[in-house]
Amino acid sequence: MKKRTSHSVLKPRILIPIGGNEKKSPDSAIFREMVELAGGSQARIVVVPTASENPDERARDYNVLFSAFNPKSIQTIHIGERSDAGSKALCKIIHETTLFMFGGGDQLRLSSLIGGTPLHHALLERYQMGGCVIAGTSAGAAVLPEVMIFQNNRFRLFRKGGIEMTKGLGLIQDMIFDTHFVQRSRISRLVHAMATNPALLGLGIEENTGLIIENEQRARVIGTGTVIVVDGSSIQINHIGYAENRDPFALTNVTYSVLTAGMVYDLKQRTVINPGPTAPPKSSLPKIK
Repeated sequence: MKKRTSHSVLKPRILIPIGGNEKKSPDSAIFREMVELAGGSQARIVVVPTASENPDERARDYNVLFSAFNPKSIQTIHIGERSDAGSKALCKIIHETTLFMFGGGDQLRLSSLIGGTPLHHALLERYQMGGCVIAGTSAGAAVLPEVMIFQNNRFRLFRKGGIEMTKGLGLIQDMIFDTHFVQRSRISRLVHAMATNPALLGLGIEENTGLIIENEQRARVIGTGTVIVVDGSSIQINHIGYAENRDPFALTNVTYSVLTAGMVYDLKQRTVINPGPTAPPKSSLPKIK
């Protein structure tokens, strides 16, 4: 692979996790901005449908969608076996790509087939070079961070052991993306995940909604729904480590925020830095003499 240049380092790194069931249309705000950030007509797009039970069908859907934007190129990389992810021929493709799109399905297919392979290392290196957008929807979003939820054990809500977690692809640290969040009422499992280590920031993303994350610092909401931020940095009581499996656990002072389109959240400071276009005007109070 080519070495990074000072010019490429200055280009932003962009992650776009999407909550699933996104509108697959050229007039979708999510896809319009995604392609624009990847270079518009100069975008080189790679679709990765590996998570899907029907990867060929999923690849066709995204190829039709992205073709409407007239990018420079569109290719499909489907990893059916781990050995596929060791192909040296993929390195040149990955180095030149400006947009990777991970489709939905089962995130364990992505982590188990790609994790730790030459393809994974090349993807991490390409992302760090800058000037690259890595997007994922549903399972394709869940796998992007260092840690991911992969199993819901169907315990009663807020019971220890209700979820299972493993390593994701590690493109961003100290957070978890949970998808289909509002539609599948997943607040309990995201709180559970965050309680296991409050250094993690939980981001629950509604369907047809995404986050545009620049340089792992700031996240802007895009789409038609909400993003729920679950923050455990102020927790005072956390008994998950003492509870027996399937038993309830005490947890206090968890905070959460509901973000809508246009709002910008500082992922490091854990605070809103732009209230978005629908924010009310600032108050105008009379001066007290």
